[in-house]
Amino acid sequence: MNDTRFSSDSERARVLLAGTRDTAMKHLSQLLGTRGLHVPVLASAMDRFVKSLVPLPGETACKTGCAWCCHLRVGVSIPEALVIFHEIRAQATAEGLAFLKQRILKTSDRGDILDENFWRRSRCPCPFLDMDGTYHCLIYGLRPFSCRAFHSLDDTACRRGYDLGMQIQVPCFPVYRASVDLYSSVLIQVAAQKGLASFQVGFIRALEILFTDDTAPDRWLKGENVFLSAKIAEFTLD
Repeated sequence: MNDTRFSSDSERARVLLAGTRDTAMKHLSQLLGTRGLHVPVLASAMDRFVKSLVPLPGETACKTGCAWCCHLRVGVSIPEALVIFHEIRAQATAEGLAFLKQRILKTSDRGDILDENFWRRSRCPCPFLDMDGTYHCLIYGLRPFSCRAFHSLDDTACRRGYDLGMQIQVPCFPVYRASVDLYSSVLIQVAAQKGLASFQVGFIRALEILFTDDTAPDRWLKGENVFLSAKIAEFTLD
C-alpha cells in the first residue's frame, strides 16, 4: 500500500526538516535550562549539532583550494559568533590571536561589511582564508553553519559569480543546505525565547565587536543588545 500522507518529495523534506528543527530546539532549551546560559554550554550544543550533520554528498564540486564562496558575506547567530570566538581565543597563541584580530579589523575597514553587495563587488576575502596559495580555511573545524551548508555541484558557476561580482544561481542539494542552515536558526530562536537580543549578524562584524570589547559576551548573556550594530538587514539586490 502506497503512503499517501505526503504529496511530493518536497513535502516529505519539509516535514523532515521541521521535525529536525523541533528536536534541536527542544534539546537546546533543555540543555540551557539544566546547565545555564553560558558560552561553554552553547559550545557543547553546537558541537552536538555539528556531529549530527550528514556528510556532504560526494557529487559536489567543492574541494580543498576552491574558495570562491569565501568572498561572500557570512551570516551567523550570535551564539555561533560567541562560541567560535571563545574557541579561537582558547586555541590560538598570543601571536596568532593578534594576527587574526588585525585581519578582522583590516577587513572591517575596507567598507560596509554588512552589505552583501560589498563582498561581491570588492571580492573581499574572508579574513580566515589563508591567502598563501593553498586557500584553506584557518578555522575550518570551527566554521559557521552557513559555511558548512554552502556547496556547489558546479564550481564554474561559483567562479562566474565571483568574476561578475553578482549573485547567480549555484546548483546544489537544497535539502542538505537547509538541513545544515537550520541549526543557526535554532540558536537564534532559542536565544530569543530566553529573553536575549537574538537575530542574524554579520560574522566578521560580530567578531570585530568581540575582539575589541572583552565585556561583550557577558553583557549579551545578561540581556544587553550588544550586537545591534552587527545585525544583518534583509538583503535586496540593486
